[in-house]
Amino acid sequence: MEIGVIGFGSFGKFMAKHLNTKAEVFVFDIVDKEKEAKEIGVKFVSLKEAASKEVVIISIPMENLEEVLITIRDSLQKNALVLDVCSLKMFSCELMGKILPKGVDIVGTHPLFGPNSASNSIQGMKIVLVSVRVSNGRLENVKSFCKSFGLNVILVSAEEHDRQMAESQALTHFIGQAIKNSGVRRIELSTITFDKLMDVVDIIGDDTRALFNNMQTMNPFAKDAREKFLAELNKIDGDLK
Repeated sequence: MEIGVIGFGSFGKFMAKHLNTKAEVFVFDIVDKEKEAKEIGVKFVSLKEAASKEVVIISIPMENLEEVLITIRDSLQKNALVLDVCSLKMFSCELMGKILPKGVDIVGTHPLFGPNSASNSIQGMKIVLVSVRVSNGRLENVKSFCKSFGLNVILVSAEEHDRQMAESQALTHFIGQAIKNSGVRRIELSTITFDKLMDVVDIIGDDTRALFNNMQTMNPFAKDAREKFLAELNKIDGDLK
């Protein structure tokens, strides 16, 4: 199998390294990363070539997704399978369904892990699959492929995904950013719960500001989750006073 990966940032590189154990991987990025691609045994190619493969995985910032989809749609095979790894599924799945040709199969994915949280192994990690436009048989193939890496596959709707992500992702990163920006650091007299809290700060430490802003502003359920949390913080603080 040949897989084209569009976007060779930290997650694209992390993903390509694992995919390369089961397929021939072709990667593209707007920055010339041929040397980095060679180091992990994958081929650095043009955008057109990466988009021409049987399976195409898009791993780019969400704000660039629409432009890239429009650019690659004429390069896709008629029976291609296109997947994305955006952390918001209503947004990406709607765009892919609207822009990509009718003959192309589409599955939205969200690996609930990354280079930091799965630095040792991806065994047992969770990945979300959202059926956008794909046959049951091909969706089962995608599911089986993910399971071959030891991943725990979860099938949900795009709306349910984003509703849950408002708490498990947006709110968690919101809290982590607040702790990080307030100057709290690891200390010698730490409890186990404090260490776990600082683990969250470490995991989100490499997130770009754009990624953080996107998960907060582009998820329609995130604002409500933040407001409820902040209201409860104020109530608890008021009770203590």
